[in-house]
Amino acid sequence: MNDILFRNNNESILKKLAKRSMKSQKNYVAILAIILATLLFTSLFTIAISLQSSMQDSNMRTIGTSAHAGVKHITLDEYNALSSYSEIKEIGHSIIFGYAVGDCFNKTPTEVRWADTNYAKWTFNYPDMGRLPEKENELATSRIVLAAMGIPDEIGTQIELTYSTDNDTITNTFTLCGIWNGDSVAYRQTILLSEPYTERVVPAVHGTSDGIVTASTGYIDCIFMLPTAWNIEKQAQEIETQYELDDRVSVNTAYNAAEINLSTVLPVLSGVLVIFIAGYLLIYNVFYISIAQDIRFYGMLKTLGTTSRQICKIVYKKAFRLSLVGIPLGLALGWPIGQVLLPSIIGILSEDMQIIVTVNPFIFLAAIIFALLTIFISCQKPAKMAARVSPIEALRYVGQSSGKKKNKRSRPISTIMMAMKNLGRSKKKVIIVTLSCALSIVLLNSVYTYVNSFDFDKFVSTLSLTDFTVSDATVINSNSPFNTANVSKDFIEQAESLDGLEDIGSIYLYSSPQPLDNTALNLLKKMSGQSEAVATDYENYVSRKEHGVNLYGLDVWLAEYLQVIEGDLNTEKWQSGNGIYVTPMKMMGDGTLTLYHPGDNITVNCGNGISKIYEVLAVIDVPQALETPLYIDMGIAFVLPSNEFLNNMGSTDYLPMKTVFNIDDEHIISTENWLQNYTTNTDSNLDYYSKVTLRQTFQDMINMFQIIGGALCAILALIGILNFINSMTTSILSRHKEIAMLQSVGMTGQQVKEMLIFEGIGYSLLGVLCSLLLSVIASVTVVKMMWAELDYFTWHFTLLPVALCVIPLIAITAVVPLLCYKKMAQQTVVERLRIAE
Repeated sequence: MNDILFRNNNESILKKLAKRSMKSQKNYVAILAIILATLLFTSLFTIAISLQSSMQDSNMRTIGTSAHAGVKHITLDEYNALSSYSEIKEIGHSIIFGYAVGDCFNKTPTEVRWADTNYAKWTFNYPDMGRLPEKENELATSRIVLAAMGIPDEIGTQIELTYSTDNDTITNTFTLCGIWNGDSVAYRQTILLSEPYTERVVPAVHGTSDGIVTASTGYIDCIFMLPTAWNIEKQAQEIETQYELDDRVSVNTAYNAAEINLSTVLPVLSGVLVIFIAGYLLIYNVFYISIAQDIRFYGMLKTLGTTSRQICKIVYKKAFRLSLVGIPLGLALGWPIGQVLLPSIIGILSEDMQIIVTVNPFIFLAAIIFALLTIFISCQKPAKMAARVSPIEALRYVGQSSGKKKNKRSRPISTIMMAMKNLGRSKKKVIIVTLSCALSIVLLNSVYTYVNSFDFDKFVSTLSLTDFTVSDATVINSNSPFNTANVSKDFIEQAESLDGLEDIGSIYLYSSPQPLDNTALNLLKKMSGQSEAVATDYENYVSRKEHGVNLYGLDVWLAEYLQVIEGDLNTEKWQSGNGIYVTPMKMMGDGTLTLYHPGDNITVNCGNGISKIYEVLAVIDVPQALETPLYIDMGIAFVLPSNEFLNNMGSTDYLPMKTVFNIDDEHIISTENWLQNYTTNTDSNLDYYSKVTLRQTFQDMINMFQIIGGALCAILALIGILNFINSMTTSILSRHKEIAMLQSVGMTGQQVKEMLIFEGIGYSLLGVLCSLLLSVIASVTVVKMMWAELDYFTWHFTLLPVALCVIPLIAITAVVPLLCYKKMAQQTVVERLRIAE
């Protein structure tokens, strides 16, 4: 750089001055501040990017493919035409046999297919041991299927397999030739057979398909990769148009993560903002105090002709040199910390989600950019302060805000009053230290409020309202086709004899077409003018004059869980068999439209020739934990008491869809063990939900937020403490001669200690007051609004963490000044007075 006045090349001098300023011990705190800021940024981006990769991988495995898109149930001719399309980068296909048959597959539904190499790889069904089937009698499958069948995962094992096609059930013996792990998150497991066997037993269907699935055997599912993962929907539409597939191309929604949207960016931006504020407060304070202490040095540089621009450059060069030390250390520490925290987060989101460890260069590039941005923004004001000061002002600088002196009546001087005066010397420094200390407390209180607002009852309400919910495995695991009448009499009898049983009840289900009378049809006509969803299907219902309904039978005890929308439960009339409850049309519009209202009379057909007229007593909502996983038609359900339901069915042997019960605390673990044994060894068709296991999942989720929030709070607390220690230490050391002068005119060492302690406690009291104010604001705004949309969130206001932080904060702010004084007092008063300015 050339000097503005004399055009002298003084770049080397500026570098030398900046380099020499690096030797000061004050820079250790600055380096530590840079390390902490970089560490936080690196950890945040490591967690965010790795979590995104893990979630995308999990979504792909849940969906069942990593391909961009695919088409189901097409013919071989259609596949050959599609595979020639130039805009498809790669393609793979599979021919469908049917489903594996046997009790071992009740909880492990399994498809039987042939697949080419691409299809097997992209559907995560490619062997890691052995190979894909080649000979006619060969078979490959996952370890999950082998475990369900009770077969060892050894190549060459003979396996007898029974599977069903559209028209037949076939049993053959195969040789195991390939094995892979399989995914428990997948909705189906897979058994692959060979191409020669496929050509002999289920040759591919030719001709054209219409997309209406009435048959599966011999049809082809194909998946393919497109040139890019961006705008998959648009590319899919072009393929549909080209081959007249009419909305049959399905897009892999796991790739939606490749598109930037507010919901995915907002948490990261919030984290960046919090880290930026914390880093700014610390780094700004470090440089502010450093420049305030060296202000005379910068003043003397000005007397020698150094320009304001050159002084700014000295400050920035110093910051850059400190960054060269701090940022690499922050990167080196932040990445492993992020990887340590990642399993805790993934473990809560899903037990089956695989951890994808990534060393994406973007992690380190983003951390470096944000760290440098934080550092240089933090340095701007201190650099301008150093550049603006005149030589005379610098020589007179005492670190105190200028202002007019006010004439006040003299009053006795106390150590508390002197401490308050010292705090008032630099209001800006006090504000920064106070905010820095308060930030970690506010975050701690927000995390505690958030976690404390998790509602376990709401969390489990979608799965189980009672201690245990037992049903067929297809219902529990949402694997269609659902068996909605399979809880055996034997199970119910044993459950009723359990020790500690408090309540037990069953839910029955019968899905059937129910008549639509003229009143209902007229109401539908009126609603069709208000709802597009109703208008679309109105003519269909007029011609049919009926609609599908889920008819429930509920034990009286379980009726307590029904939620009234309109009318009155009137349990006495309902139990007598003269009244009925109805639900809104869950499959129409927003799910709140109601076809029947209290006082209406409706005819219910029970499917065995019995019809009965009931009065609608109430419009209700059946909790998800009690209902069937499948809505039909308009989504309307009728609810009768169990005895009335069974009478209408004409048989008391009709089996429940679900049986639920509560057990006292003393016997809940033994019941859990009994239930696990029963559903494994006695009746493997049954499965269950348990509040014991759900509570563990709930607690693990809480632990995740405590770990992540606690780690961030700890680092922010460290930043706040460092800010206070740095401010207090430099304040006391810069006033060593002033304190010595006070002692020389009679102030005792004990009084100096009291003054410094009160000064430190003043910081803590201001920090607590600031924390209280900001915590209240954060709790009633950010925490309440951001998380209130969660189904299992019930906001509870609390300031307990702030109260618990008061004593530790006061202790720290009292001890640090004492330690600083102890170090300063190693020199005598005379020695301190002799130290030159």
